[in-house]
Amino acid sequence: MIWYVNSNASGAADGRNADTAFKTLGQAVEAAKPGDTILIAPGAYDQDLPAQVSAARAANIVVSVVGSH
Repeated sequence: MIWYVNSNASGAADGRNADTAFKTLGQAVEAAKPGDTILIAPGAYDQDLPAQVSAARAANIVVSVVGSH
């Protein structure tokens, strides 16, 4: 499964595509299972991204930044 995160998202989304992306990485990490991929759009995020990315990768979840500013 691929999950999408975008800091400009509405926050009331399911994370299943770029148009309904989660607003936070935390939402995606909670939804993701080992073997899933999380794609993060560039933007301003309030949470501690490095720690959350490390935790996701430790749980065998692929995390990548997509697009450009």
